[in-house]
Amino acid sequence: MPDIWNGHPLAEANPVREQEPIHYRVHDADGGRLLGFGTARGGDYQAVTDHYRRIQSANPGRFLVLRRYDRPAGGEFSTTEGPQT
Repeated sequence: MPDIWNGHPLAEANPVREQEPIHYRVHDADGGRLLGFGTARGGDYQAVTDHYRRIQSANPGRFLVLRRYDRPAGGEFSTTEGPQT
């Protein structure tokens, strides 16, 4: 059964079951300033979401951009950098 959005069916698609790490960076949409970055192990989208929310909470009123990258920021950094709660 296809998903329906505003009365239109979405294209058929299958869930992705990837276990690859998610390397990401969060930027301020207006100025482009890097606000945080991290690597979520094993495709853990919840970890990415939680970190994004912490950054958003530390920067109220700012529009944020979350981008996925093909490699981590570097070995000298921990897996999650940026505002902590």
